[in-house]
Amino acid sequence: YEAALDKDPLALQAFETTGKYLGLGIADAIHYFSPEAIILFGGLAAAGELIFDPVRRYTEANLMSFFRNKVKIIPSGLPAGDAAILGASALIWHEIS
Repeated sequence: YEAALDKDPLALQAFETTGKYLGLGIADAIHYFSPEAIILFGGLAAAGELIFDPVRRYTEANLMSFFRNKVKIIPSGLPAGDAAILGASALIWHEIS
């Protein structure tokens, strides 16, 4: 991340390549599930536009025209420490209900 901020070509290419493959996978998921939004979380999402820009570009490039410009790809608003707790509590809630 820091190297990419310093415009290191290898680091920038790493984000571009990661964004390409993540965007391809997200496009596939959109075709299957037709979500309103895709929410990214974790250390990679913390890289901000370094990862979101290529992910959005490659996702849009690989979507059927029906889905283009309709699905938002956004960062999670959850604090990093809350995700695991919320996920675990959702599993418990599912089991008891």
